[in-house]
Amino acid sequence: MNPKFHIPLAAAPACALGFALVAIPLPPVNAKQAPKAPKGCVAVTKQEYDSAKKQNLLQSRYSSYVRTGRIGQRSYWYCRE
Repeated sequence: MNPKFHIPLAAAPACALGFALVAIPLPPVNAKQAPKAPKGCVAVTKQEYDSAKKQNLLQSRYSSYVRTGRIGQRSYWYCRE
């Protein structure tokens, strides 16, 4: 047997496995989705939220600041009512 024919025959299963893995779409393992804004709210920075908290403006007659999410994954919102 000629050794030239052994390399392509040995590589064929590896190529088939590679093509199969590329063809099957897999969902990302730790995909982070953007947090959904509460209705009528816009995103604000943590600094703006903290400033409003210092000035006792978290809750007013027509608007409020809202903090959502877990520790380390907080989102801050300004909501008009």
